[in-house]
Amino acid sequence: MNRIINLGVIPAITALVFFLITCSNQNETPIDPPNNGKIDSSSSISGDPSSSSAPVQGQVSSSSEQESEQSSSGTEPDSSDSGQEVSSSSDEGLSSANVQNDSSSSGATSSSDAVSSSGGASSGGASSSAGAATSSSSSTPSIGTSSSRAQTSSSSRATSSSSLASSSSRSSSSAAVSSSSVRSSSSVASVPPVNTPKDDFTERVGSASFDMIYIPGGTFTLGCEKSSGCPSDTKAVENVKVSNYFISKTEVTNGLWKAVMGSDIPPPNYASNTGSATHITWYDAMEFTCKLSNLTGRKYHMTTEAEWEYAAKKYKDKLSNIGGGSGVSGEEWAYNSWNSTHMGGTDPVGPGSGMHTQKTRRDANGTSDNIVGRLIRSIEGIGPALRLAISADMDYPPSYVSPCDLHAPKMEGEPTNSYRDPRWVTGSGSMWVPNGTIAIGGFGLRAWEDGTARLCSGWNNSCTNGQWFSSNNIAFVFVPSSGSIKKYAYIFLDDKQGSLISDGGFTNGYIGRIEKRDTTSYDKPSVTLKSGEELAKAAGDDFKMVDMVNIPASAQKQDPRLIDGPGKGWFQNNTSAGGVHHYRKDVDADEFRFTVNQNNGRTMLANGTWFTVNNTFLRVKHKDGYTADYLYAVDSDGTFYHNSFMGYERGDFRMFKKETNGDSWPKTTCGNICSEEIPKGLGASMYSQQGATGKSTFVPAPCPPGGCK
Repeated sequence: MNRIINLGVIPAITALVFFLITCSNQNETPIDPPNNGKIDSSSSISGDPSSSSAPVQGQVSSSSEQESEQSSSGTEPDSSDSGQEVSSSSDEGLSSANVQNDSSSSGATSSSDAVSSSGGASSGGASSSAGAATSSSSSTPSIGTSSSRAQTSSSSRATSSSSLASSSSRSSSSAAVSSSSVRSSSSVASVPPVNTPKDDFTERVGSASFDMIYIPGGTFTLGCEKSSGCPSDTKAVENVKVSNYFISKTEVTNGLWKAVMGSDIPPPNYASNTGSATHITWYDAMEFTCKLSNLTGRKYHMTTEAEWEYAAKKYKDKLSNIGGGSGVSGEEWAYNSWNSTHMGGTDPVGPGSGMHTQKTRRDANGTSDNIVGRLIRSIEGIGPALRLAISADMDYPPSYVSPCDLHAPKMEGEPTNSYRDPRWVTGSGSMWVPNGTIAIGGFGLRAWEDGTARLCSGWNNSCTNGQWFSSNNIAFVFVPSSGSIKKYAYIFLDDKQGSLISDGGFTNGYIGRIEKRDTTSYDKPSVTLKSGEELAKAAGDDFKMVDMVNIPASAQKQDPRLIDGPGKGWFQNNTSAGGVHHYRKDVDADEFRFTVNQNNGRTMLANGTWFTVNNTFLRVKHKDGYTADYLYAVDSDGTFYHNSFMGYERGDFRMFKKETNGDSWPKTTCGNICSEEIPKGLGASMYSQQGATGKSTFVPAPCPPGGCK
């Protein structure tokens, strides 16, 4: 296993990463307003909020060199030469770009030497065909960074999947879906399974009915087959095989939803009883298919990308709503976790099967070809419709996690504000590692209750012993035995999953999802310890304990780094990635504005007065009371990152560069809207009308007895 890292190309790779992350941000918040698609470019969108959907965030990715800790020894290989060959141990291996496939259950991965130019990230954690399997001490994860699959031949794509936090292939018995979002159901079916003849049939549930169309399996090319003009994330994969299956003629309707769930979709939902059910999250769709399976005895599931595209290409005349359905811009949910390249093989479900990460939507109007076009969607975003499928010869496609075993992660209460958030503690038998298909940089952390810590981070994931403390349950700080502290603004999704941003950028930080995984025991390092309060005091005013429930005026500041200045704005430009949606922030002392823009129209996401706390927490409040909360970081290159608390994208991050207004901004997909200042005084975001989905999920840490000091 040879590995070469040219540190001289890091600045170029940093620029590439910004391109890649905006690639995955493309087409995230469809602007599909009322009034026949006309948007008032001078004001925020009002009217039917069912026509728009949640934004999503970011694409991938980096390669990096990982620590290989020896079981219980507290030692590691010499990594002083960043270009040396590094091999994985039986404990914790490597994770990098172009990771080679390992279908054993050993948990080891090999690494390679470059960031994939395609930006195709793969996830560790595709589940085994038996369903979701969680990590165990016999199969420990690599501690590493997010990784990208190489642009390989179709045959290798059919079998390879890279590792983010666990090393596995789709066939690996150690492959793991997040244990927090996948929970076994004690009873999957309430009626015996039904033997379904291979022919079209009508399913009836109460007063509702729908048609299922039989699709004989076959082999086809997944992706864009044109010689030119194909979006990069639709690159064709030949000889993809799908087994026999059934697909619903129509998208799930409101009437069927009510018949299965016993109630209407939560408001706002303005479609008729026969209209397609939208305003559902990916998890809502999983709950629906689980209950439908219980009622009918058939194992219904959300279509995979391969199932959807095979039917759309070969049997479109038998289906309704394909090529302009009733979801937002006609879009439909797909089961697959987002990845910028297709996976080949037989019945592919893509990397990260069942993982809590960004998902994919199909029937993507707004792309050059809605049949092959595909877009990213936050797993908790709403808008796409649902099309059903049933495997004809098996329960589910291999590696497909049963819908009854997939549930949104939930945080059970917020710990008391302290200088050591107990959720970070791993002890010797666990480790925080990257999770999901979208991340920048490297991260691996062990934290002990007494304040001892071991952190592996940065481009080459160098590992250091030290101490840790937390600030207001929103910032984790690592204090090395020597050198500068590292700060990570964090949002916990549940007790085993979180989302981080940092001001270290690509070379020294980490931005992405993390998960606590069991590992072989590692001896706690010997470190001279101070209390968390002592460490925070030494670190400076940005780490003071603050009453976040009732934030005092004295703590409400305005970080001057966020103010963009005259004639400038913060911009996430998706043009080079083929994206049609672009994000802009204008930050003045008197008002903060944040929009997503397309086709000479803008959708307001957050606007109003604003303040920051400890250069970490950002709150934007409209005069009508709508509040948006974010964590943020600004790196040395001036990139402005934020991590969202909003219900439609909790834990999703974005990144912005400051640009000068004018002709250099993209005009092909948003006219002058992108290059012009966002007007002040506009109405509140349409998400203010969308209940819990549109609200901030921020839960402030309560002060300890005696107050926050």
